[in-house]
Amino acid sequence: MNLARENHPSRKRFSLNKMVLIIVSSMVLLGMISYITYETVTADVLVIQDGKEKKNITTADNVSELMDELGIDVSKHDDLSVALDSEIKDGMIIEYTKAKKITVYIDGKQQDYYTTEKTVKEFLNDESIKLNEHDEMSVALNKEVTDELEFSIQKGFEVTITDGGEKRTAMVTNQTVGDLLEEQNITLNEHDRVNAELDASVKDHRNIDIVRVTKETVTEEVAIPFQTETQQDSSMLRGNSEVLQLGSDGQKVQTFEVTKENGEVVSRELIEEEIVEESQNRIVAKGTKVPVKLASAEEGGDWESFTSTKYTAFCPSGCTGSTATGVDVSDTIYYNGMRIVAVDPNVIPLYSIVEVKTPNNTFKAIALDTGGSIKGKKIDILVDSRQEASRWGYRTVQVRMIDKN
Repeated sequence: MNLARENHPSRKRFSLNKMVLIIVSSMVLLGMISYITYETVTADVLVIQDGKEKKNITTADNVSELMDELGIDVSKHDDLSVALDSEIKDGMIIEYTKAKKITVYIDGKQQDYYTTEKTVKEFLNDESIKLNEHDEMSVALNKEVTDELEFSIQKGFEVTITDGGEKRTAMVTNQTVGDLLEEQNITLNEHDRVNAELDASVKDHRNIDIVRVTKETVTEEVAIPFQTETQQDSSMLRGNSEVLQLGSDGQKVQTFEVTKENGEVVSRELIEEEIVEESQNRIVAKGTKVPVKLASAEEGGDWESFTSTKYTAFCPSGCTGSTATGVDVSDTIYYNGMRIVAVDPNVIPLYSIVEVKTPNNTFKAIALDTGGSIKGKKIDILVDSRQEASRWGYRTVQVRMIDKN
């Protein structure tokens, strides 16, 4: 009997157990190696995306790979707290904020921006867009920034207003002329003029000129000048004239509409006229009678008939004792040995020497006086007394020229 060939049951069980032990040990070792390897190549990373936290376990080597894993496309405008090529580390915190597009219209000009700021005020500060107290914006400064946000900014500018000649300045935005005047408490009256339409933009009218126009009614009393009326008088010698009626001005009331611009009168329009008193014409009689010229003795002239009267230097009223030529006759009726007579200068010029022939006497006389009733071929002889003058009355005498003037 060959005992060496027999399979001993206890020996077989030992071999099987040993094999199982080896397999289990190998698996445990492999698991431990895998765990150690996993723990070595993975990392826990906290990603804060647009304010929301999310924990991530990643095997990415750098931040760029992690962003790709998360499906995040990082643009140049986005805000990332670490660089894309930064190495991933366990416990790393990454903050990412996606930029939002903002369209701003500044005085009508469009400008696009991208920002990660939360409010409009923070955005303006970040972009160094300065606002002053006169600027106007279509949104509030504390408005939250959202993607595709649009708003406008109207920058204030200076406008010069000349109101009735007085200048002032105002800081305004793109408003209408009418709104500006209302804002400045400027009221336009019915006739005032502005060099721009009230609904026009002040941006196109940096200098606004207001002309203050006033219209008022003025009443004035005006004289109506008298006219001179001439009447022909055939009984008066040509060249002589006499005022028959003194002229007097009339009166009328005129009403004007007076227009002033900035206080200066620019027009006066007569709108009503009323005659209060008619004027009275001045009437002048103008002689047309051809004067009779005496022939002088030297020329062999003939005697001519004159109506004669006599007068004295003294009378109850109106007599002065002097002739019209200024000769004192208060105590004489002679001048250089010649009798003094009053004549019509249009017939016998003053200072002429004549010869007078009466029925009883012939004498030389000098024309030194005139008289209101001595007209034409009349002669008045100076005498000593009123009695003699009265006795003489009216008589016809002969007169001829001896020396004219």
